[in-house]
Amino acid sequence: MGLISLGAGVAIGYVLGSKNGKEKLDRRLDSVKKSAEETWQDPKVQDFVHKASETATRVAHDVAESAKKAAAFASETVNKGSETVAETAEAAEVKVEEAAEEYATAETKSTGHSDGHSGSTSNSEGRDTDDWTNEGGAKS
Repeated sequence: MGLISLGAGVAIGYVLGSKNGKEKLDRRLDSVKKSAEETWQDPKVQDFVHKASETATRVAHDVAESAKKAAAFASETVNKGSETVAETAEAAEVKVEEAAEEYATAETKSTGHSDGHSGSTSNSEGRDTDDWTNEGGAKS
């Protein structure tokens, strides 16, 4: 396989390097360029290019409009969601406050004190002391 590739390379080099091969190549390239230019200038091709350009512009505009609508919808949905979260948080806060008030009321009824403490207790000497006596680190 290597000898075949080498032979093909030498043959191509010879054809391209020779004056005759170079002239043939130049004529062929000129012919291809002329054919491409004539095809590009054909009114049917230009009409197709014009229609394709208009279609691409229209599709790009439609996609941009759809993206704007989708972004607006997403923004509206997020705003509604955040409002719902805020309302839910407020409702939860109210319920927690109500539960705390119910607990405080139940505690007051069970102990008979409105400060939430159970009243007097015995200290290490066996004397009754008020719960608030030792508040702030005071010693009795």
